[in-house]
Amino acid sequence: MIDLIQTAVAKGAKIYSNVSGGKDGQAMTKVLLDWNFQIESLLHCDLGRTEWKESLQQCEKLSQRCNVPLTIVKRNDGKDLLDRWQDRMNKLQGTGKPFWSSSASRYCTSDMKRDPTNVFYNSTGHNFIISCEGIRAEESTARAKKEPLSLRSKMCSSYYDGMTVEQAIENFNPKFKLVLTWFPIFNFTVGDVWATFNMKTSDLQQARNFYYTSGTVAPWWPFHPAYVYGNERVSCAICVLASINDITNGARHNPELFQTLVQMEQQSGFTFKNDFSLQSINL
Repeated sequence: MIDLIQTAVAKGAKIYSNVSGGKDGQAMTKVLLDWNFQIESLLHCDLGRTEWKESLQQCEKLSQRCNVPLTIVKRNDGKDLLDRWQDRMNKLQGTGKPFWSSSASRYCTSDMKRDPTNVFYNSTGHNFIISCEGIRAEESTARAKKEPLSLRSKMCSSYYDGMTVEQAIENFNPKFKLVLTWFPIFNFTVGDVWATFNMKTSDLQQARNFYYTSGTVAPWWPFHPAYVYGNERVSCAICVLASINDITNGARHNPELFQTLVQMEQQSGFTFKNDFSLQSINL
């Protein structure tokens, strides 16, 4: 597949690396550079008040370390994810329909990430773009079923309709926009991810022990501090798709956001997850 990407780059494709601040986007960026690909820019979709405060800082550190520009992407109307939840709560009030994002209704991803990113890609003036994302098959059964390289159909010109990725690259015409989505570390294990920055699972445990005893993040730890705080994965500080461990951990480290979401549960009558209420968390 790398050969295919190299062919695309030789034809003028521009590579963008999507980063949230989490380990997978960070590892992916390092790997792309190790494979000698030039990254046009890192892209960070800013979800606003639901983000870990350290996430943007982590993206900025990565940008500086890798010497790659960082572009912050937001909705054109300036609304963050908390605004979207509150808007939907008000709109659906009295209908009996839940308003929170969920695995079945991931409008947080479409409204806050994919759509603003597409708007950005349209603004670049480039007609051949490779959008890189840190999706890994190991993470879930659903992700394992994804194609690691695909056409970003809504972004591509109808000229490429009916073509495979290989055919689209082979027949690329600068007059017609072609955008691909690529998961460079699709087959990486979590151990492979840590290893991109010379870390192991034992190093994570050592960093956690240091934090538990000192209250500070070890200066040698290269990834997001939330992993040191105890998170298994990093997305929003309090994410509807996260494990109970990560939701609880996020609540403890982001008490103001937690209280706001609890108030929304109480006001709406809908729990944050179908089988879990934030009100059951004891900080």
